[in-house]
Parts: sequence; structure tokens; C-alpha cells
Amino acid sequence: VPRVTALLTRNEGHKVVTDTIFDAVVKESAIRNKRAQRQGLLKGIISLFEKDPDAEHTHSDQLPLLAFASEILAHLPYTALNDPLFIVYHTSCITALDGQTIINQFAELLGGDMCDPNSEEDDIERAANCARGSFNPNEFDGLQSKGLEFGQLCVNACRILPLLYLKKFLVEAYNLSEARMTEYVPSEKERIHEKGISISDEIPAFACNIDPIFSGQQNINWNSAVKVYASFRSMMRDSETEDLHFDFEATKKSPKRKRKLGETGD
Repeated sequence: VPRVTALLTRNEGHKVVTDTIFDAVVKESAIRNKRAQRQGLLKGIISLFEKDPDAEHTHSDQLPLLAFASEILAHLPYTALNDPLFIVYHTSCITALDGQTIINQFAELLGGDMCDPNSEEDDIERAANCARGSFNPNEFDGLQSKGLEFGQLCVNACRILPLLYLKKFLVEAYNLSEARMTEYVPSEKERIHEKGISISDEIPAFACNIDPIFSGQQNINWNSAVKVYASFRSMMRDSETEDLHFDFEATKKSPKRKRKLGETGD
């Protein structure tokens, strides 16, 4: 089945421009000039990635919609830096909390270090990066017998991966500095000098292509699964070096970020 995409491409002079299927609606409606409505729209799309409190796991049927949603968030026609900053802020909340939970669940399943479960590349990651389509789970003691549980955790990770890809894309596309992301809070006023922005021409179109983890008979595709496992752990490590912890009670009153212990300002 062909993957459905939210992106459209067109030639503009000597460059290829990427739009979303909703660009025309946004440009022609009043929402483009109304910050509260824009943020409401963005938050609504981001909420698709939040964990269903009534479900223990993510269902693989949800993943195409999440990939579609991440494409929309990557390429909507933003005209103020406040919008990509808003997305990075809220996606970081999800990845920092839910992503770490999944990291811990992998460690528990595989007998990893529960105190520091993702400090460095592990043996499965190394094998996945070297396997090139020929990963053998039998090389790891007990992994084959844990295929169903491992595969389901990889599906769970696929709920978070698009957000990690999206954050990295927006940071590069709009040249978001670490200092600006650190000081940003959703309630702040838009800054005049941050209006009139556009995506960098040198940035390739956003892509979030994740192969199915299970076949129709619920047989795990080990190559797809360990590829997700390796990408997820690697991107979570990268994200953890950039992200700050969030105080959600404080955010409800006046959104603020809490610095990690050990950073200047504690």
C-alpha cells in the first residue's frame, strides 16, 4: 500500500519548494494572523502523539497518521519564529517523559542498566548498524524469545520517533539556537524581529519513513525493529543533551522550564 503523504512539491525557479496539503487553507484564512488560533491548531496536531491513557501500548495502525501529522508540522507556512518554537517546546515535553519511559521498558526487557539505561550505544544498536538487513536475534541470549514484547516496544517508540525527527528538522530549518529554545515559554509575546521568517532553502524536505515492525501474521520483522530501536536510542541520547526538564505544574500556571541538575542556574 503506497504511503500517504501530506507534502506537495513544486518548482520555483531553480529550486524545489515543499508545501503541505493544508498550506492554501492556512494562507487564505484568518488563522495565519491570530496567534491563539495558530497555537490551538498546532497543539491539536501535537496531541495526536500523546499516549492514550486507556491503552497500554501504541497500535501500529496509528503510525501512518503520526507520520502524516509530523509532515504537516514540519512544513506548514510559518511566518514567525514563535510557531516552530512552540512545536519544539511541546514535542520536547512528550519525548522527555514518554520517550524515557520506553527507554526504561527496553532496559527492563533486555536486562539493561536501569540506573542509566541509555548512556551509550549498546550491543544491539551496534549489530543493527552493521547488519544491513541481516540482523540475527539468535546472536543475543534470549532475544528471539522476546520478539513479541521487543517488537511492541519498537511500535511504542515509533510514536516518539517522528517528534524527535521533527524537532531536529525544525531546529535546522529555522536555525533555532539552544539559548532561544531554553528561554522560550509559550506565553511570551512574539518578537518583532522574529517575524517574517521562512524555511531555509538548503534544508531537504522532512521525511519520516518507518517500515512496519510486524507482518500481517504478527511476525516480527527483526531488521525493521532493530533499526527503530537503534534510531530511537540514538536520537533520545541526542535529545537528552539538548532538552531541559519541564515542571508541568508550573507550566499550567506560567510556563517555565527547569534546568537539569548540574547546569548553571540551579
